[in-house]
Parts: sequence; structure tokens; C-alpha cells
Amino acid sequence: MRLWVVFFFLTTSLWAQDIEVEYDKNRDLTGYKTFRFGEGEIITPKDQRVIKDATMHQWVKKAIREELTGKGLVFVDSAKADLTASYIIGSLQRSDMQNLGPMGTAPGSTDQTWSRNFQQSSLIIDLNDRSNILIWRIQGVTTTTTPDAENMIREVVSKGFKKFSLKPKKEKKKKK
Repeated sequence: MRLWVVFFFLTTSLWAQDIEVEYDKNRDLTGYKTFRFGEGEIITPKDQRVIKDATMHQWVKKAIREELTGKGLVFVDSAKADLTASYIIGSLQRSDMQNLGPMGTAPGSTDQTWSRNFQQSSLIIDLNDRSNILIWRIQGVTTTTTPDAENMIREVVSKGFKKFSLKPKKEKKKKK
């Protein structure tokens, strides 16, 4: 039974993702018809990369392309596209340190801290219009080093574009 509980917490923590989406809720997106890819950058240090760069770029672009074409945009390989999708993906070494406080100290000791080192992976996607004005930004904390990295990327992209819609916003009727 204990093994099952440990397995549950390990697997759910692997799938836990923190995704933030920034966009102007008042912006009319109905005028956008096409998109292209801009810069894509991998920030994981070269000696720590476990997935080939070309594969990582392919996974991100495929996920973005599928999501945006599913929303009604058309991919074009031209600088005349209405929107440009750019991204940064990768992992960096992070450290976390906290003071345990009086409840976590040994008798007679008042200053104990704990720390941990970990890899944090992020995927940031920007959609800019022709004037280079940011239209949509997705910031997702995920993993890019597990065998399931492609699905994790797809999940961040899907959740990040969930509210993206080219349909006109419905006007709320005012009561008289």
C-alpha cells in the first residue's frame, strides 16, 4: 500500500504543470488569419541536453501548429503573416532554500534551513502581430527531460491556447 501512495505522488508531481497565460481580453482577434514561426531557442546548457535540438524544435512547432490551425489560423511561410509565434524552451538548474522556523529546529538550535537542487523546465510562447505587439503569451513550467516530454509540451500548448478564439466576442445585453 505504501508503495502505491509513493508512486501516486511521484507520478502526479511529474504531471503537475504551472501555466500562465497573458493576453488583452478586450483585443479583437477576428482579424488574424495567418501565422508563421519566428525564433525558437533552447536554453538548456548543451552538456545537459538529453533530447536532440532538432527533435525539441519539431515537437514545439508541431504542437503550436496543430493548436493554431485547429483554432482557424492558416500557417504560411512568409513574413507577411498576421501573427508570429516565437518560443523559448529548456531546463536550468535551480536551488530552493527555506528556513524551517522554530517548529522545525532541534532543541537548543534556532537556525535550521533546508535546501534542494532541481531542474526546472519552462516553455514560453509569444504570439506577436505584424507591429511586433504581443498578442498572447504562454508561460509553462513543465519537464523537457523525461521520455514523455513531447506530451508535456503538447499539454502546455493546448492549455495555453484554450481561451484563444478567432470568433467575435458576444456582447452582453444590458437590462433596462
